[in-house]
This record gives sequence, structure tokens and C-alpha cells, in this order.
Amino acid sequence: MKYIILILLALIIYNLAAGFFYIMTDKKPSNKGFHSLKTRIILSVLLFALLIFGYYFDLLQPHGI
Repeated sequence: MKYIILILLALIIYNLAAGFFYIMTDKKPSNKGFHSLKTRIILSVLLFALLIFGYYFDLLQPHGI
């Protein structure tokens, strides 16, 4: 479960960087930045749902700091 969360976080950060790159370097109008944003939103919602699911079914244990 932890590895899935780490992979999703890495994909979100990758899409953030890719969207920034597309927006800064594209001279002609394209939808690459929009598609990167859409993918990042979908991954973020999936990560949030996975965290809720893991907490609800005791797959993830919160720890007090």
C-alpha cells in the first residue's frame, strides 16, 4: 500500500513538472498543458480515495507525532 502511494506521489510530481515544461516551451497552441493538469487532478483524487480507503479498512495506521 505504501509503495502505491509513493508511486502516485511520484506521478503527480512528474505531471506537475511536465505541465510546467509544456506551458513554458510550447510556441504554438496545444492542449498538452491542459492534459497534464487533467491527469494530475485525476491522480490526486485517486490518491485521496486510496488514503481514505486504506484508513477505513485499517491498511494504513496513523501514528502520533
